[in-house]
Amino acid sequence: MQQLDIINFIVNNDKLELIKAKLNRFNPFKILKIEDYEIRHSNVLAWLLDPNGNHNFDEKILKKFLLKVLMKPDNDEVLSNINLVYKIQNMNFMDICVYREMYNIDLVMVSEIQRLVIFIENKILSEEHSNQLSRYYCVIQDNFPDYTIIPIFLTLDGKEASSENYFRASYSDLLETMEFIVENYKERTSQEIVAFVSYYISIIKEKYFMDEDLKRLCKDIYIQNKDVIDMIYSIGNEIDIEVAVNQFISKHKEIIPVTQKNTVFWFGLESFLKARKTEADSWGGGFPICLWFSEYYGKLKLTLEVGPFEDSDERITFLNELELSGIKISERAKEPGRKYTRIYTDTISIKDWSDSEEIYEKMETLYNKKDFISTKNKAIEAVDRTAW
Repeated sequence: MQQLDIINFIVNNDKLELIKAKLNRFNPFKILKIEDYEIRHSNVLAWLLDPNGNHNFDEKILKKFLLKVLMKPDNDEVLSNINLVYKIQNMNFMDICVYREMYNIDLVMVSEIQRLVIFIENKILSEEHSNQLSRYYCVIQDNFPDYTIIPIFLTLDGKEASSENYFRASYSDLLETMEFIVENYKERTSQEIVAFVSYYISIIKEKYFMDEDLKRLCKDIYIQNKDVIDMIYSIGNEIDIEVAVNQFISKHKEIIPVTQKNTVFWFGLESFLKARKTEADSWGGGFPICLWFSEYYGKLKLTLEVGPFEDSDERITFLNELELSGIKISERAKEPGRKYTRIYTDTISIKDWSDSEEIYEKMETLYNKKDFISTKNKAIEAVDRTAW
């Protein structure tokens, strides 16, 4: 490929300029990176769906969204009584209280007058876990006996819930509702509110539902510049965690860096120093117990592992100390000839490996998890008790 091909692709490319213009439109949500955090979406939804919110749309967004969800063909089997639709249509929702994270549920809306509970589990990015939906439904049933309960599983594409009690809803349903209300009732509120909701609609569309004009433009550019784009992508998509690692090191003075490459960062702790060997170029930089962050099938992984010892008896002694501290060690790990014993590992998803700030935040998340801190402290106790 000629260098001229790359220059021609970048310089004075009208179609590329159009895409840049579309993507670089000012949007405060983009600056705050709200599109990347589920909890922030739930905060905005709590405000939009609150009939008493200062958006001045009253119950209109909540009621229209709710009716749209109930009437979806996908929900025919969940809607056991069509009369519920008519009841919702005629209900007054102005006494509804909206709660965030009640019983760990994203959104819970309660009307004492109507004896109604609507709750929404919002999964725009993550997956449900640990029989989550069934547990939430049971909790609401137990705490609101004799109430009408409407559980909604909200995902990007209206994914079916694992529990048959849930109505499925998509962000398309939500977008259509917001666009209709803003377009037809904007005179009820201020220009600032209209702008705020419009920005939110735009960021959802841009991030998850690319408009057709932009999609066609991208296809045209790719067809005409396939080789250049493929090369740029392959190079730009290489993972390098150096910036995030440096930020992490500066935050944690107890860390002793061992080695660092594009996708992995090994480190020890000051608390492990008494166990460190002089051979800094050996496994774990001379630490018999070491930690590392690494890229693992698109996720960020944190590992704490016991490495090889020169004396296998000393290794078994240390493993026994770890066990005494409360760390589970298998009997196979103590067999002669065993060199590596992993005592902790955890992963977390990374959406954009080119975003150093996201990588750093996820490092902090893994490093500050209660389970990890507990295991790390137990390992430190074992190191302190061992005669090195």
